[in-house]
Amino acid sequence: MTFHPTNNPVFWKQTAEELLASSRFEKAQAAYHQLCELTPNDADAWRGMAQALAGLEQYGDAVAAFERTLILLPDDHAALTGLANCYEALGEFEKMTACRIRLGELD
Repeated sequence: MTFHPTNNPVFWKQTAEELLASSRFEKAQAAYHQLCELTPNDADAWRGMAQALAGLEQYGDAVAAFERTLILLPDDHAALTGLANCYEALGEFEKMTACRIRLGELD
């Protein structure tokens, strides 16, 4: 078996994180998509995907990715914060409030 970056999760994780850090959300989302395909139970990958989608203002899709993160890591502070922010952007204030209450319980 030969090394090829398209099937290497480490490559996609590093690439996605660098793109997200530089606010290149569209390319970050594409890289996180590849990473999530390769490692579907990686909460960090789903959180990164959600953050990239939120950066693209695709809040509905970001909500789904944040929710997937929380299935894998129910007490993930960053995912709950991101989810609350997406709900706020979507005008879903009851859901936003529920997320913020949960965040308060974690502190």
